[in-house]
This record gives sequence, structure tokens and C-alpha cells, in this order.
Amino acid sequence: MPQRTVLLAEPDARLRTEWRAGLEGLGLHVREASDGGSALRAIQHSQVALLVSELYLATGAESCLVRAARHEASLNSVKILVITDRTLDEDRTWALSAGADAYLVKPIRLSRMLQVAAQLAASRRPSRGELLSGHTLATAPLRSPSRVS
Repeated sequence: MPQRTVLLAEPDARLRTEWRAGLEGLGLHVREASDGGSALRAIQHSQVALLVSELYLATGAESCLVRAARHEASLNSVKILVITDRTLDEDRTWALSAGADAYLVKPIRLSRMLQVAAQLAASRRPSRGELLSGHTLATAPLRSPSRVS
């Protein structure tokens, strides 16, 4: 089974360190970026299954990494988990309409973040052809997040 790669795009180094340890405990390969521009370049040039990102990380041309990633056709299969301190329903609605697959609000318990990340990393976004035909491929499950302390 190929190793699933997660990109953490989070400006807070302390959170990146904590989240990285938890995600690696699930058997995921983790890369990090502290800003939107480097995160977008990283997902464009590697096989990333999941992007975990703060909502508004500018990429240069775009004020939101989620939207910038969704504008790249080659990144349509990447799952996106937004973790942000923005609590308004409008922010959640906007993020999901921009292409996020899940939205969590900080502060977040590590166990909750790992549960959602594991679910997203274990699944994949079906291609347009699969959606039209109704066929998708299953993926192997990851290790349980309960093993992470």
C-alpha cells in the first residue's frame, strides 16, 4: 500500500508539531508549510492525499489556499480539512463551497482532528468519470486514532 501523504499548512509552529506527531502516529507521511504559497507549491509537486490548512492562507494570487488548490485541475483528488479560529457559519459555508471537505474550529482536541483527518485520508475524491458512472474504488483503512496518545 502506498504511504498516504498529508500536507500541514499552518502558520503556528507549535500546532504543526503537535498535529504532525499525531498524524504520523496514524501511519501518515507528513510534510509542512507555514504559508499558503509554499503549501500550494508543495501540493503541486508531490502526491498529497490530504491538505490540513488554516482557512485564509494567501498563495499570492489567491487569499485562500483552499480556493487556489481547487482551481488547479491536478489537485481535484486532494482532500481538504480546514482548521481555523473562524467560528461564523458564513466562514464554514464559504470554506465548504470553496472546496473544503471538512471544517473544524480551533481550539480543537487532537483526537477529534485525527479522527477527521484519518477518515479523509482513507477516502479519495472520485474522478468526474467515476461520479458519472457511479463507480469508485475503495481504499484500505488507516490505523485507529485511538492508538495515538
